[in-house]
Amino acid sequence: MSVKNFIGNTLLAAVAAASMFPAATVVAAPTLVINNGAPIDISTPGFTYVASGGGSASVLNVTTEGYVFCANIGTIYQTPISMQPQHQRWSLPLAHEIRSVGYSGSTLSVNSNVDTSLGCQVRGASGEVMTPFTTFGNLLFRDGYEPFGSSQFSNLVNWRPGAAFSWASPDWAQVPNDSCTWDLDPNEPMAQENALCAAAAGVSPIAIDSPNDARYGDRAPTMWTATTTTNFIYIARIDTRFGPQDGSPNSHFPVGSRPANESNSASSVDIAIRDGYDSTYLSGAGTYCLLRELPATLTDNVCSGQAVYYSDALSGNLEERIPLAIGWTQAKSLYVAVVRQKTGGSSPSTCQPTAAIAAIADPGVSRHEGGDEFIGDDVVFGFRPGDSFEWMGCVP
Repeated sequence: MSVKNFIGNTLLAAVAAASMFPAATVVAAPTLVINNGAPIDISTPGFTYVASGGGSASVLNVTTEGYVFCANIGTIYQTPISMQPQHQRWSLPLAHEIRSVGYSGSTLSVNSNVDTSLGCQVRGASGEVMTPFTTFGNLLFRDGYEPFGSSQFSNLVNWRPGAAFSWASPDWAQVPNDSCTWDLDPNEPMAQENALCAAAAGVSPIAIDSPNDARYGDRAPTMWTATTTTNFIYIARIDTRFGPQDGSPNSHFPVGSRPANESNSASSVDIAIRDGYDSTYLSGAGTYCLLRELPATLTDNVCSGQAVYYSDALSGNLEERIPLAIGWTQAKSLYVAVVRQKTGGSSPSTCQPTAAIAAIADPGVSRHEGGDEFIGDDVVFGFRPGDSFEWMGCVP
């Protein structure tokens, strides 16, 4: 096994991947760009290439200031290199099929201008959305005068609020809780996603005066979380759709239990569900489940009961698949609940997240058909109860 480091003032060419990593000069604060998406800052210790197994099991490790959630969707072609996103404390999912890597002008580019199975969602150091719209989708412009906090809140939701609504003091009960199936009167999306839609959204039990159904909850900027003696629990809502909109909001939750063949069934497109978590505080061991409705309480037993569609053990990052097919399952909504054991290590500092869940759409459809055009709602973070990012109002 050989290790090459890419930090400091010099970029060393990795002998086993010389064509992928030409020698160059590294300047301060290099950035990572995946699939021509939004850049994210690379932090110390930088990025390293670890060659092993004759190059067949080599890994590009990249440490970033923010968060990178990746999945391979569809047919995966075996390439010599995989990519492991790194964050100071977090465990993040491994990315395969790294077909193109280049370094130029202090930018590390991965899979630039090539079609692969790799789809990624990135967020900044404070969980901020660099752009709510995909590179290949609907490019909308704002006037640039919005305060950072309110702009970020609106980036989380594909929605045009009415004149009486203010993101400076949002009433989340008014925000649509179904991200992929719209009632266009009065709710209207910023971007019409007619080819493919995927979203991971925060949700909370309904407020006392909420007009929403308790089974679907109120929209929230972060995940609903709970902490017990041994576990940390978090839950997100997932909405998916392939093809034109059909049905009414909240009409695509499954009934019964998950079919035995659904996890490996044929489909037109897949939506990948991945999580990341603070591995200093949380263990890879735990349980996750798919739920047909929002539970009344969030406890260690959330993955048992009549609302469970499917449940399984965890031994690392969550890896789930939602298959969609025209004429079969064209749209699906559900809740993903995760129960992770605590490690006994230190908890995150104030205003720092503990876990996140991401919905990652088929990259081929996104690239060629404008699928999942609004990506601001594809990642949702979870904190200790009562906490949040500083831009959301947390006081460190």
